[in-house]
Amino acid sequence: MNRCIIKKQGGGVMRMSDYWLLEVVQQSKWILKETDSNHTQNIRAKKILERVRRFLTQVGRGKDFREKLIEEKNRGTLPLWVTKNWIRLKT
Repeated sequence: MNRCIIKKQGGGVMRMSDYWLLEVVQQSKWILKETDSNHTQNIRAKKILERVRRFLTQVGRGKDFREKLIEEKNRGTLPLWVTKNWIRLKT
């Protein structure tokens, strides 16, 4: 009856860099580890990870992304005392 209110759902496309996609994956994995399986955020994180997996398979970037994920996981960080000394030297 009221045709002007009807909205059609579009399949919009969103662009994301590999860096931000990696951040989403890491946060989703953390949520899965820290919450129960029936928690709402846990369910949402599972869906996000599945969607990212399908996307990477579809565009053929799964291997590159997996390598970046492993590199990010194994990346070393400086001890706190080194960063404090560096800041002290710089100022």
